[in-house]
Amino acid sequence: LPHAALPATLRFSTGAGSTELAAPWPLPTADAALALFGPGTWQATELRVAQGLLHGLLHNASNALAVPVLTARLNASTSRAALLGAPHPTAAGGALWPFKIPLLAEDLLESGLTLTLHIAGQDAPLATLAWARGWAGEEAQRLIALEARVQALERAAAAQAAALQAETRRRQAALREQLDTFLEFSSTLLRERAANTASPPTPEPADLAALRQLLTAAATTPPPKAAEARQVLPCTAPCFSFGWHAAEADAGGEFRWMMPAASLSNPAPLRPLAAVLLHVRHWYGGARPGLRAWAGSAKLDVEVQEAEGGYTLRLTPIGGPIQTETLRLESLHSGSPARDGASADSRELALAISQAVFDYRAGAAGGSTA
Repeated sequence: LPHAALPATLRFSTGAGSTELAAPWPLPTADAALALFGPGTWQATELRVAQGLLHGLLHNASNALAVPVLTARLNASTSRAALLGAPHPTAAGGALWPFKIPLLAEDLLESGLTLTLHIAGQDAPLATLAWARGWAGEEAQRLIALEARVQALERAAAAQAAALQAETRRRQAALREQLDTFLEFSSTLLRERAANTASPPTPEPADLAALRQLLTAAATTPPPKAAEARQVLPCTAPCFSFGWHAAEADAGGEFRWMMPAASLSNPAPLRPLAAVLLHVRHWYGGARPGLRAWAGSAKLDVEVQEAEGGYTLRLTPIGGPIQTETLRLESLHSGSPARDGASADSRELALAISQAVFDYRAGAAGGSTA
């Protein structure tokens, strides 16, 4: 399928000027071309680094109307979207897409930098690049990946500690407020009884009866129920720790934008986790939301399901329920609306999550890891 201005029309005939064999087939959008001819095969050529940018060309010789979704995976830990230029047709009928990927100073670790190019719809990477400081080899790539994983774990641990401190402060403030209210009510009641000693002992004053009911209810409060098998957490919950923008709302309700990489704390880390459902309201940089996820060093299976008002991402441990404290998330697509010219929003956006649902295996907390 050659590159052409859309909307276009497919015509079927035996040659130039001959009678058409069938009615013209409309081709209104690039999505229609993708449905008819498939995504084609992409190749990355003419890769070079200049002025802090990785430059290159994406070549598709089969479907010149396909729109690429290109991301770079840096140091096996973070993802970054590519900036695409305008496509250029080739003499053979394909298309060339120039692209740029910014390289930051913090991307270069002590041992070097690795970069892998991925495109949506193709499992195999387009290219793999590596830079080492003074020495090269397979050991350099393994050391770079190890350093990147250590940095990710350090960021996740710091974010989890901050979330725990915030939750502790919130609970302490709530406890102080309840205690102050109780003391104020009790002191007021005692002052009124001291000033009203001549009042008849019966009937019992209403405020004393209220205090008696409060103490009776506190003494007879039943023990807490067993933990629920499912916990539904809104986007404002403390579990949205590292890598999340502040919560916001629109006509459909509250949501929180995720950065290209983020952490999600498990509210019950001692319970066997069977699945996590992330409800996606909006997404940026791709036709559908995409995600990679890990629980510690274990990779999670990610299933994209259509849902009302968006999509649901189901994260499932591959070997069965596991115990974990933090989930590490990486979006397949991300970008900045200000950099792309879509709006003045300069944030790095990936997925907008409205809530997270944690499903646990039935049974008591603790035990061995499944």
